[in-house]
Amino acid sequence: MSGRVDWPGRGATWLGVPALVLALIGTGILIDALDRRDLGRELLNAGGETVATSVQLDVYPGKGDPGIGEVRVEFIAAGQQVRTVLSDYQDDAQGMREGAQPPAAGTRYAMPLQIVYRPSDPSVALAAADAHLWVEDSETRRVSTGLVVGGSALVLAAMVMLTIGARRRGLAWWKWYADAPAQHRRT
Repeated sequence: MSGRVDWPGRGATWLGVPALVLALIGTGILIDALDRRDLGRELLNAGGETVATSVQLDVYPGKGDPGIGEVRVEFIAAGQQVRTVLSDYQDDAQGMREGAQPPAAGTRYAMPLQIVYRPSDPSVALAAADAHLWVEDSETRRVSTGLVVGGSALVLAAMVMLTIGARRRGLAWWKWYADAPAQHRRT
């Protein structure tokens, strides 16, 4: 390319777009972590606790290690046999092969598996270990909040840079890209 491209806002855009992506990813992670924490807290504080009579994992192939598709459990709640899929679980096959199978001994969901469930709707259940882990997990919330705050701050900085650039070119503060990039080429 023979000429220098002088596109106003180019640097701010390269800063703002990745920062916006980071903020959105952080928001998604934060929402998931808060939902897990709230469900775990609800079931630990006001839920019933029992031991599963049967556990079945559905392990599926992954790009690297296999992952857990779902954890099906059976347990007795209020004198009735309940069959359900855990509402949430850790996606770690822990070396198990693919397919439907009972969990291997010594793994996270091995028998005897402690279950916490919602008494009004026993189909909402979690492994007690997962519920405790998610209630106590502050690291995920801290990191995701950092992504949201840091990404948002960088987006605001990029917006300020774009606004200042527009004002220097004599445009209204909101007309960041009033001129097409081709008009700024020098030949």
